[in-house]
Amino acid sequence: MRTSNVSKKFLLLRHKFILICGFFVVLTALLSTANLYLYGMNTLNIVIPVVTLLFALYAHYDYQRPLRVLERMRETLSEAKKGNIHVRITNTRGLGEIGHVAWELNDLLDIVETNFKELSNTFENTAKHQFHRDGLHDGLPGEFAVTMKNINKAVRSMHDSYIYSRQNRLRSELHRTNTSNLLLKLKNNQQEMVTLSEKMDDVISIATENRDGAEQSRGLVKDLSCELESMNTRMKQMGERAQKLGKDSVRISETVSMITDIAEQTNLLALNAAIEAARAGEVGRGFAVVADEVRLLADRTRTSTSEISGIISSLTTQISDMVRQTLEVEKYTQTVSDAVDNFSVNFERVANSSQETISLVSQTKDVSFASLVKLDHIIYMQNGYIGLEQNGQGNEAHAVEVGHHDCRLGKWYYEGQGLTSFSHLPSYRRTEPYHRDVHNYVQKAMSLVTQDWMHDDEVLNALVGAIDKAEAASHNVVKGISDMVDEKHRERH
Repeated sequence: MRTSNVSKKFLLLRHKFILICGFFVVLTALLSTANLYLYGMNTLNIVIPVVTLLFALYAHYDYQRPLRVLERMRETLSEAKKGNIHVRITNTRGLGEIGHVAWELNDLLDIVETNFKELSNTFENTAKHQFHRDGLHDGLPGEFAVTMKNINKAVRSMHDSYIYSRQNRLRSELHRTNTSNLLLKLKNNQQEMVTLSEKMDDVISIATENRDGAEQSRGLVKDLSCELESMNTRMKQMGERAQKLGKDSVRISETVSMITDIAEQTNLLALNAAIEAARAGEVGRGFAVVADEVRLLADRTRTSTSEISGIISSLTTQISDMVRQTLEVEKYTQTVSDAVDNFSVNFERVANSSQETISLVSQTKDVSFASLVKLDHIIYMQNGYIGLEQNGQGNEAHAVEVGHHDCRLGKWYYEGQGLTSFSHLPSYRRTEPYHRDVHNYVQKAMSLVTQDWMHDDEVLNALVGAIDKAEAASHNVVKGISDMVDEKHRERH
């Protein structure tokens, strides 16, 4: 039997009790022998040694039970030391103090086993991410209950940490998925914005051609309107003259009619004169010749006036037709002139609308191109965030290493449309330092993320501060681009 170093040099209780019992028997035997030698044989010399031997044997036998209990206690503690805390001490009835100690040990082992089982169940459930059951501490004494309560607090903290970690994992996965898809969508939108900008250039070119054509057509319409106005004036004058001519033809008809009446009367007078000359005989012969000539002249006059009347009647009819047609032409010319005037007004509106369309399309193109530039800038910032998440490694981290002259916004600002269309504006000059700060702070953050920011608060604070400053500068860059477009088109109005 192994003993601790403390008791290694001392006899065990079992051995001590055997020695005591043996010493008691031997001492009794020696006393009996001495009494026998001194006083001779008697009953007591025989009985006392026998009783003493029997008592020693009984004492040795009776002492074996507590010794066995002590041995079981030792075995129980040895098994407990090995982790087998289910072993208990039994058969302790009538052992007095040793029995009390044995049951106290059993109670202690019960408490320890209960505590360990509760701890085991608690940590086993915790390992399975099951935090619904706290360890039972009611009935546990003293430090055991305090320890279990502290463990329950620790488990609840682990539960909170687990929920927080799950939430962070969800947010991280959502952020990763969102960022990767957002960047892809931004790049697709970027290409679509480039295509849209190119199409807007085509639209502006077509609208400009339409405007130039409308301007030329507007001049032609104005000339045509002037010509029609002049023609309408002349047609009015022709109508007035035709009406006057019609009135003159009527007067001529009336004059011819009057001449015809005079000729009829002259012919009648000549006939009467001839009759009177025939009555006068020879005296009135000469007068009769004159009367015949007058009658012949009257007949010729009547014939001529009849012909003139026919000609004038035909002329009057033609003049009436000419007047009617002239009035109709005048009316038609007036209608055409009014239509041309309306067309001219409408065409003027079309020309003005074309100019307004060009202005709106130009503004739309500037807005779309500004949006494209902003999109390029947003992609640059997204690349910066992805590069920071990857600790300064990867394609995105390399993409933000370019200077503010060499990125797409820089190309637009220093070489492209930004320089040609916006360089005269105040907001153009205000935007440059903010754009430079964006690159400087993002690149500074990319440098800091490669350092020990996990354990160095100064590095972590500097990294977060650099990103905050980059975002503030980025906000001013986006605002500056919007201000450029607004200032440019306010100048046009």
